Amino acid sequence: YGGRKMYKLRRATQDDYSFAYNLIKTNMKDYAVRIWGTWNEDFQEKFFKNYFSTKIFQIIVVENKDVGIIALDKNKTAIIIYEIHLLPQYQRKGIGSLIFSDIIKIAQKENLEITLKVLKINFAAQKFYNKFGFEKYGETETHFLLKKKPFNCFSNYYCS
Repeated sequence: YGGRKMYKLRRATQDDYSFAYNLIKTNMKDYAVRIWGTWNEDFQEKFFKNYFSTKIFQIIVVENKDVGIIALDKNKTAIIIYEIHLLPQYQRKGIGSLIFSDIIKIAQKENLEITLKVLKINFAAQKFYNKFGFEKYGETETHFLLKKKPFNCFSNYYCS
């Protein structure tokens, strides 16, 4: 994928529910089993049915194919990333990096921090977020809470 803007986002609809659920199941089932010992399909379906909101879920589209989902929201101080998942065959191809670079640019422009959480046992995702400068600010029993603060620039020469 050579092009800079190789993805598009479109707002998820109820028609995308199965795609989103199955993608999360594909990417997260093994982690759930390692943490809780099982993937309880009934529980997961009920949870996701309540969680799925067309207001925050967007479909990641590459070459007119649905390849992933991202769920995020924005308030006065932060962009909150709830989920980002790509189909396995589209992982490690730079798509996630482009999306995160674009989110970071928006956050910088609007002086917002970015917050997210990552499973403590998901080392690949932790490494990905660290690459973008996310720092741990807390934790739950199962997750690290990460954030990236906007740069404070006082002149063209000094940014912290």
